[in-house]
Amino acid sequence: METKKLQQEEVQQIISLQEKNQAIIMEFGQIEVLKLEIEDRVQIAKQYLAQIREEEKTLVDFLQSTYGEGTIDLDKAQFIPSK
Repeated sequence: METKKLQQEEVQQIISLQEKNQAIIMEFGQIEVLKLEIEDRVQIAKQYLAQIREEEKTLVDFLQSTYGEGTIDLDKAQFIPSK
C-alpha cells in the first residue's frame, strides 16, 4: 500500500486538536487539585465550627449556672429571668 502525504492544513488541524486535548487534560487536573483544596478548607471550617459550638455551650452552661434560666438582652446588657 502506498503512503500518501497529508496536506499542511490537515497536519495543522491534527496538531491543533492534540494541543486542545492536552489543554483540557491540564484543566481537568487543575480542577481536581482545586477540589482537594476545597475539601481541605471544608474540613478546617467544620473543625472551627465545632470549636465555636463548644465555646458557645461552655458559655451557656456558665451563664445558666450563674444566672439561672432566662434570656439576655445584649443591647441593655441585662439578664431577664424566665417566669
